[in-house]
Amino acid sequence: MRGDKMTLTKHVKLACLFLLILIFSVTAEIAGLTALSLKNDLTNGSISQTDGGFCPAKGGTLVVIHFGDPKSFNPDAVADDPLYPVASQIFNKLVTLDANYNVIPDLAESWEVSPNASVYVFHLRKNVKWHDGVPLTCKDVKYTFLAMKNFTGVAAGLLNLNLLKSVECQDDYTVVFKFSQPNAPFLSFVAWYGTFILPEHIYNKTEYTNWMDPKIPALSKPVGTGPFKFVEYVKGSHIILEANKDYFKEGLPCLDRIVFKIVPDAVAAEQTFIAEGDVLLTTPPLTDLPKLNATPGVVVRTYPTPSRWFLAFNMLRDLTRNKDFRFAIAYALNRTDILYRAFSGFGFVAKGMYVPSISWAYNPNAQPPEFNLEKANQILNSLGFKVGSDGFRTYPNGTRLTLKLVSFQTAEINAMSQVIKEQLRKVGIDVSIELLDLGTFQQKAYREKNFDIAITDGFWGPDPHNLYLRFGGGGHNLPGYNNTQFNDLAMKAATTGDTSRRKDLYWSLQEILAQELPIVPLIDVLGFDVYKAEWIGFDRDLPGKVGLGVYEAVWSKAKLTTTPVSITTTQTSISPTSSPITSTTQPTPTEGITTTATLAVLVIVIVIIAAAVFMYIRKK
Repeated sequence: MRGDKMTLTKHVKLACLFLLILIFSVTAEIAGLTALSLKNDLTNGSISQTDGGFCPAKGGTLVVIHFGDPKSFNPDAVADDPLYPVASQIFNKLVTLDANYNVIPDLAESWEVSPNASVYVFHLRKNVKWHDGVPLTCKDVKYTFLAMKNFTGVAAGLLNLNLLKSVECQDDYTVVFKFSQPNAPFLSFVAWYGTFILPEHIYNKTEYTNWMDPKIPALSKPVGTGPFKFVEYVKGSHIILEANKDYFKEGLPCLDRIVFKIVPDAVAAEQTFIAEGDVLLTTPPLTDLPKLNATPGVVVRTYPTPSRWFLAFNMLRDLTRNKDFRFAIAYALNRTDILYRAFSGFGFVAKGMYVPSISWAYNPNAQPPEFNLEKANQILNSLGFKVGSDGFRTYPNGTRLTLKLVSFQTAEINAMSQVIKEQLRKVGIDVSIELLDLGTFQQKAYREKNFDIAITDGFWGPDPHNLYLRFGGGGHNLPGYNNTQFNDLAMKAATTGDTSRRKDLYWSLQEILAQELPIVPLIDVLGFDVYKAEWIGFDRDLPGKVGLGVYEAVWSKAKLTTTPVSITTTQTSISPTSSPITSTTQPTPTEGITTTATLAVLVIVIVIIAAAVFMYIRKK
């Protein structure tokens, strides 16, 4: 027995030693996970990127397969989508946006807004230099915004620069904007499109007639403050940028160079990307996304955007001015069917009368009608449109009820218009389809209002003032909607600096739209990023990633663990918070917390067991 007891004691001691080692191991594992979580916080951009950045690796050249040639290198003069991703690397704005469309610092490190949103004061960073070594000052900001106003820059209307009374420099690093009346959307739109700050010392010379004078050297060789400097542009071939070693954000950029290889054709761009590219900006056909996602070494990530396809009713025509008729059409449209047949499931059925991506202003209670053929037929019957022997409805005089659908030519619109024609046929409505080139469509639909129903898309951010642009004043009001109550509330929302008050007003606007239904929201556009898995850091939570993004803080060459994920085509998988395709598997902060908590519980259990064993031995 003695030998048995000694053996037991020896085994128990060994077990206790093992438990002690295990405790230390688990504790070390927790510490390691905590360190990993901190590292992930850095790479995922949850720390401030305003004064520096984290590069998992330095150096390398990023090859971006790009969709077109820029019109010029003045990023503020005209709408120029091919220039935007290039300009984002060369220039900076006063402020920019985070992934949730919140305004964050860029060249301005802080700002103040007066209570009625008629005065904006921006405080500039003091360590910023243009690529030619000249310091950035308030003069550059003043010149840029006055040029936008005087030469009608692309953002002049969005910024309401017609209301701008003055831009003043209190000192070299303080700029004051004063408006003749409150201008609440100003800050958000400054962070968006066509608002890059330009070098006053290059543009503002008496020999130049305007900011697009061909004699300005910066129109062909741009000078900015951004993370990359311009090197070379060969039309139809490429644009080369190199790292700005004097960039004001310490430690950035991570890359040495970016090469934008210009390949407009979608098929050729896809092939070039597979063969020699790192990022694909040229939009591939939606039907090719599964193939790309299954390609070894390729990452496809999807995300919701504030862009939306919608069907507009012509509010100037008797038939579509009838609210009951508009609701009948809305009930007849199966938007889920449209999503899968026209977009191969890549998108989201539009929810609400505004976009959920601008979450602070989105009213989830203001919804368009859901698909219901029975209700559609009931309304049409009550309006006196009888179904004839051929299955089509007629006016009381016997004329066939036919709607003229107008839009522009794209693969998605071609498919979408046919699906809508089929769906309305099921309630006895005939549809004639007229698809035009984009310029003709804009003239015929927006200006002449020559349609019954029209399909278009558009960006609905970064500020809910977009609702007024689309349904109130201005040239973006496709339906020709005119509602005095709506316009009054929209103006109140645009002229208060109180965000809570603005939210309440925009919720009311969405409720009016849901009751009046000048449009039927169809599909919210799915954004997607396509890139090679050997590059890490394409994280849309990082500052500046809205739009086509800034590569300053995100791209580093390293290996990722990639697991191709099959594409789920059930409707439940398509929601504003889901990503049908993703090829990267990275721990999220939630996962890290959960794992750490689990291990902590395990430590406690082990300690209790060890204590119990020890007490048992003592008793023996």
